[in-house]
Formats: sequence, structure tokens, C-alpha cells
Amino acid sequence: MPEISSIPVPQLVAPREELNFYHVNSLKINAQPTAFEVSCALLSKRSVWLNAAFWLRDQISALAGVTRIKGFEKERPTTPPAAGEYLDFFLVEHIEDRELVLTSRDKHLSVMTTISVDAANEGALVRITSSVITHNWFGNLYMLPVGPAHKFISWRMLRNVSRSFCSAK
Repeated sequence: MPEISSIPVPQLVAPREELNFYHVNSLKINAQPTAFEVSCALLSKRSVWLNAAFWLRDQISALAGVTRIKGFEKERPTTPPAAGEYLDFFLVEHIEDRELVLTSRDKHLSVMTTISVDAANEGALVRITSSVITHNWFGNLYMLPVGPAHKFISWRMLRNVSRSFCSAK
């Protein structure tokens, strides 16, 4: 009999058929962290190339009137934010132990990233679901390099989760 997951269906920025980008990445770990703890672990190791990518993104996007986001904060918060507060450049839409829903919206695109944790007896399944709707030609152009890069970036960030929780035994 197939295992039935207790993980919530991830929230998306729009119905699946309306999305311009959709990506899910998951990882099994031998711990049972909260979604907020996973979000901190995702960024536990800084990457020079990711910082450079955010700098380049800000330079190019500023030409189209997009606010600079300057990447992720260097210091991770020690307590979970509340819904309506910001975590880095993302608005926290929803937060509970098993799910953290983050959004970023501007005139060019709407992004939603959902971090889900499905706790089980032997650990947990961590899932990052990203969904995007583009609103104009610049949003479409922006996603041409960001879409493929996002898949690599999320995979690298999940390795940080594995390192954080597998070595913390």
C-alpha cells in the first residue's frame, strides 16, 4: 500500500495551469524540524556565486524599475516571523510548524515559495515548492535565466538542510 503523506498540499501563487514557472524539490532527512528551521538551514552556508547572482539581478532589474532586493540577510532570525512580516525580501503569508508560505510580488511577476515539512517516525520529508506568474514581457524575460538557475539553487540550498540536520544528531 502506498504511503499517504500528511504534508499539506503546497500553496501556489495561482492555479497550476496558470503558472509560468513551477518547481518542486524535496529531501528526506533524519530529523523533524519546523518549516522555519528548514528556512534557516537553507541559508546556513553562504555562496559567493549566489550573492553575485543577486547583485547582477538587482543591476539589471533596476533598469525596469524593479526594487533592489540585495539577496538574503546575512544573519538568520532566531525566532519565527509572524504572518505579515518579512523574511529577507519575502512577505510571510502563512506560517505554522509544518508550512511556511512566502511571497514576493511586483508589477512584473508574482512569486510564491512554500516550505513544507512532513514529519514521520524516522524523520521528515522537506519540500520546497516555487510557483511564478509573469505579468509582462520583462517578467517573461527575467524568468528565462532565473527558471533554470532556480532549480540548481534550490537543490544546493537543500544540501544545506541535509548538512544542518544530519550532522546535528
